[in-house]
Amino acid sequence: MTMTPLERFKLAAKLGVPDEVPVVIFATGHYIAWFAGLEEGEYWQDPVKKFEAQLKLQERFPDVMLYPGIWPDYSVVIEVSAFGCKIKWPRNASPQVSEHVKIDELIEMGPPDPFKDGLMPKALETYKYMMENIPSCYRERYEYLDGWAISLGPVDMAGISLGYDTFFSSMYLNPEKIHRVMEITTETVIRYIKAQEKIGGKLKRYEIADDGIGLISPEHFKEFALPYLRKIFSTFSYAIGILHCDADTSHLLEYIPEVGMNIFNLGPQVDIKVAKEKIGKKVCLMGNIPPIDIAGIPPSNTLLKGTPEDVERICRYQIEAAKPGGGYILTTGSGTARGTPDKNIEAMIKAAKKYGKY
Repeated sequence: MTMTPLERFKLAAKLGVPDEVPVVIFATGHYIAWFAGLEEGEYWQDPVKKFEAQLKLQERFPDVMLYPGIWPDYSVVIEVSAFGCKIKWPRNASPQVSEHVKIDELIEMGPPDPFKDGLMPKALETYKYMMENIPSCYRERYEYLDGWAISLGPVDMAGISLGYDTFFSSMYLNPEKIHRVMEITTETVIRYIKAQEKIGGKLKRYEIADDGIGLISPEHFKEFALPYLRKIFSTFSYAIGILHCDADTSHLLEYIPEVGMNIFNLGPQVDIKVAKEKIGKKVCLMGNIPPIDIAGIPPSNTLLKGTPEDVERICRYQIEAAKPGGGYILTTGSGTARGTPDKNIEAMIKAAKKYGKY
């Protein structure tokens, strides 16, 4: 019996075996703006153009889901702006932090109010606008904006707010203060997700994006990341939880399942075969085709620069390594790059049809 993209996704997320390996297109503002013919600045600043661009991409590839989906995309600055970080908006790049906050300032401020502070209210207003204007077919077929939420993880929130150099060095120099920072950023994640839940309804699925965890040692992960991530995922255990990290987490794989998420969206530096062997029976793996050139990975192995034949070869390896027993979703290990040819995305989708049948 042929399943819908949403049915495949949900079953794989629970470590089940769908009719075929699900495919999602990992699409964020860099790629979506380019696809829709917008300057990035237009995409980030204009909620209507953002919404229309996302719908345009879904219309182009109707047989697969977008990841994170249809969403109020403001890159990584929503949460950190609420701590007082100054944000700049380049014309042809993503929004960026131009001025960090100090540790003591963040601690004194405490968790922000999602309905009052920084860009959080704007993001929530955009969410509400999208909810009110999305065609019903998109909610029915993909459950977009229906019980959905996304947030930076507590490590990235701290690292971007303070500056990663300060954040990492303070793990050694001021560990007590970093624990207090982590308590604050963790509470911020929880508050922000609950605020989104008030708009979209009781959570069905959500994503926590925390690339910074791949940059710390196993010891620091267990001390400064794991207990805080675990608190977030246990708070929302009634929904499908996704942990995204596109950094190299090869050294953390044995600890990753302890976070308590359903899906781990892993970066392209991790060998999917190794990840499947180590944790594939504990969490659903989602990934991890290289979207762009990465050290040690030739351009022909990327979704951006490979040919459709290259993409089929890469996908076949991924599928054959991670497909057995279910619990696998095919996508890139990070966001699709601007300039990625449609034919390569089509090759990824066709590869799942060709090699992903159960």
